[in-house]
Amino acid sequence: MRKFFYGWVIAAASGLGIGCGVSVFIPSTLGLLVGPLGKEMGWTPQALFLCPLFAAIATVFIATPVGALIDKYGARRMIAFGFLAQAAITASFFFLGTDIAGLYARYALFAILGTATTAVAFTRLVSAWFDRDRGLALGIALAGTGVGGAIWSLLAQYFIVRHGWRGAFLWEGGVMLLVLCLILAVIRETPQSMGLNVDGSAASATQNALRQKTGMTLGEASRTRAYWFMVIAFLIVVSAVYAVMLHLVPMLRQRGVSGQTAAAIQASLWIAVVFGRVVTGWLMDRVFAPYVAAAFLVPSAVGMGLLASGATGGQAVLSAMMVGAAAGAEIDVVAYLCGRYFGLRHYGRIYGSLFAVAALGTAIGPALAAQLLPVVGGYPGVLWFEAALVALGFVLFLQFPRFDFQRHAEQMQTKTS
Repeated sequence: MRKFFYGWVIAAASGLGIGCGVSVFIPSTLGLLVGPLGKEMGWTPQALFLCPLFAAIATVFIATPVGALIDKYGARRMIAFGFLAQAAITASFFFLGTDIAGLYARYALFAILGTATTAVAFTRLVSAWFDRDRGLALGIALAGTGVGGAIWSLLAQYFIVRHGWRGAFLWEGGVMLLVLCLILAVIRETPQSMGLNVDGSAASATQNALRQKTGMTLGEASRTRAYWFMVIAFLIVVSAVYAVMLHLVPMLRQRGVSGQTAAAIQASLWIAVVFGRVVTGWLMDRVFAPYVAAAFLVPSAVGMGLLASGATGGQAVLSAMMVGAAAGAEIDVVAYLCGRYFGLRHYGRIYGSLFAVAALGTAIGPALAAQLLPVVGGYPGVLWFEAALVALGFVLFLQFPRFDFQRHAEQMQTKTS
């Protein structure tokens, strides 16, 4: 029987961290705040859905430097800092005033100080522990997005009902601190720090060190065709999928669905993210990863079409889950492709730059959808537009080049030998 490998604990703890981090907290709670903030502050949905845009703009500038800090100082230290900052910013919403600039500033600070609570740090950590089973390990870690999104959707709604939206933010900040304590108790930077090898294998220390030190720089990666295919495809797909995710609750409320039921349907979407990430991870260890991503986009487009056709009740749950599965697959693929195309040496910097692109998509999509609502006559037109973007993403993923990092690594090894 194969001995249990501690790396799976790292993957599970990373899932817990990602699920509690800012990249999940923002999209899973913002839709629930549209009603309470609109009622008390008089802010329109269009104004509120600009919040992710401010976070994304900050992420564009901060994600790559944060990735570089993770490469230099290690993921564990940066994760601790990120969660402490995230909890403090969340609690500060209790004091939010009537000037909407204060709201936008907080969302920008989420990105500036909390990026280390996202996949930028945790996928680097998991990739250091796995090679052969990296796809599945990343899938488990990134499935935390779905679990976290479902829990935040229900927990935030519960806190809002019991304590009001201001009190809810205080309780949410406390949850973040608790999660940080749990994470720090179990995560370790590398398998070597525990006297283990990557994948729990019998690889030599030299081989393990070579995996960590081999890879392209950000400049080298940005000169490859693969890098720009990733930038374009992920920007398009993420903007479309996250537009639907963030507008799901307001759209359902317009159709007469209660707040509690809308939150439950949104939770089902996040549960589907779990399925998408674990299954995608398992498949990527066996099938060319871009083809896996393309396959998951088909049901996503169908789900958007069903929602555009007026789905409610059980059909709305199914449609939301079809969209959620695609959201799970696409982010999973980014982390996997980054390591396979470019290696681990500068993983933090390279993934940070791609994460910035994805973050831009999560902001542009919902904001653009909000602006399109009056232009196209409501949510059906917006949903058909998003479905068309997903179809374009499907075509792009089928054009991705094959992995050639191994050839690059061999060339680098020859130069240094």
